Amino acid sequence: MTTASPTPIAQLRNVSKIFDPDGAALVALNQVSLDIAPARLTAVMGPSGSGKSTLMHILAGLDRPSSGTVRIGEREITALHEDELTALRRRRIGFVFQAFNLVPTLTVRENIVLPFELDDRRPNADERAWISSIIKRLGLDGRLKHRPSEISGGQQQRTAIARALATRPDILFADEPTGNLDGRSGREVMAIMSEAVRELGQSIVLVTHDPIVAAYADRVVFIADGTPVSELNDSISAEVIAQTMLDLDAKAEAAENAAAGTPQHPVRSPQYAAETGGRR
Repeated sequence: MTTASPTPIAQLRNVSKIFDPDGAALVALNQVSLDIAPARLTAVMGPSGSGKSTLMHILAGLDRPSSGTVRIGEREITALHEDELTALRRRRIGFVFQAFNLVPTLTVRENIVLPFELDDRRPNADERAWISSIIKRLGLDGRLKHRPSEISGGQQQRTAIARALATRPDILFADEPTGNLDGRSGREVMAIMSEAVRELGQSIVLVTHDPIVAAYADRVVFIADGTPVSELNDSISAEVIAQTMLDLDAKAEAAENAAAGTPQHPVRSPQYAAETGGRR
């Protein structure tokens, strides 16, 4: 008996994004089709300029594609008016950013319930119970009256995660969520996100350049030149991810050298780089 695949929580079909600065077309995404499975942590990685952030922004409704369609659940969002898109982002999508994006004049509690204020409503009894459970899970009980400047970076990012989860979004997008954190705080944040997937059934899409962060994911999608080129679903480790990224970087460098007529250097393994200090 064949088990049907779950309906994607987010979906791209034949999506392209072309920027046209000063009349010089720049293809950021090229005919991308991608399904995001529910209740999983999906990491997106790629070389600088590969299109990974553009992909996340279009999935999240922060930017519009030049062509193709985007769905969140069963709803096609590509042609929504801006006010409809804003309402959808407030109610069905959560965001966690590298810079935390907390309001400095608000307390931790006020930052967490800000999405409800922006939606011009107050949390009902069920939502208040949910928010209380999230605050407890994230260890913010004793910091609710503090302002962002009065708590650590890790606590600020936990506050941002609590805010993102407060409305029980269909999907949460995280853009380099550990980028401004030390190693320990970064591991704590990723452990929290993994727990949100396993225990709360949250769907998360994460953009990162860090193989250690990506190793927390259930699936790693690699982007190059605006197109998904490979992915990992099993045996995911920081070492395998790092090697895949090295291979992608080497291919990108070779393509640039070929276009410029520059001699190519041989691809070196991580072990070789460690032993030689990166010397060619």
